[in-house]
Amino acid sequence: MNSRNSCAISAYRTHRLLNSAYKQRSRCHPRLIDLGVNPKILVSALSLSIAQRLVRKLCQFCKKEKIPSKEEEETIKLVMASIKDEGKSLSNYNIKEDAPIKLFTTVGCDKCNMTGFKGRIGIFEAIKTDDAIEKIMPENPSEHEIKKVARAQGILSMRQDGLVKMLTGITSFEEVQSVVDLNEE
Repeated sequence: MNSRNSCAISAYRTHRLLNSAYKQRSRCHPRLIDLGVNPKILVSALSLSIAQRLVRKLCQFCKKEKIPSKEEEETIKLVMASIKDEGKSLSNYNIKEDAPIKLFTTVGCDKCNMTGFKGRIGIFEAIKTDDAIEKIMPENPSEHEIKKVARAQGILSMRQDGLVKMLTGITSFEEVQSVVDLNEE
C-alpha cells in the first residue's frame, strides 16, 4: 500500500472526514482494494460512499413545460419501474406515479443570460457500509455484486435521483442524460 492510501486509512481510523473522488460509488470499494487497502480495515473505516454529478438547473423564470418524446417517455418509465421494483416510492419526492409525465425545457430570459439555465445541482447516489456490505467486502466483490446489495438500502441510484430532479422541474432530461446513462441498470 502506498503512502497516500496509508494516510487515507489512518484518517478513516481516527474518525476524520476524508473526501476523495472516484467515478462511481460502486467502484469505490473495489478500487480501494485494488490499491492495496485491506478489505477488513476498509469496512470498519468506511461508513458511507457518495458519488455525484453536477447538472445545470433550469431557470425558474423562463423554463417551460414540454411533452416528452416517445423515447424519453420509455426511458422515464424504465427508471420509474426500477424505483418501484426496489421498493422505493416516488411519492416521497412529491411525484405521482400515475400522473402524466411532464418534462421541462429551456427558453432563455434576461435573468439567465438567455441560456435557459441558472446554477447547478448535484445528482447523487450513496452506499452505506452496513452488515450486508461488510459481509461481501472481504470477497473482493464486483461492481455488479455491490450494486445488487446496495439496492436493498433504499437509497436512490444516480439515475433515479436524476429522474426525480427532471420530473420536479429542477433540470432537463438532456442534462441528466449527459451525465448518467438513464438506460443502464
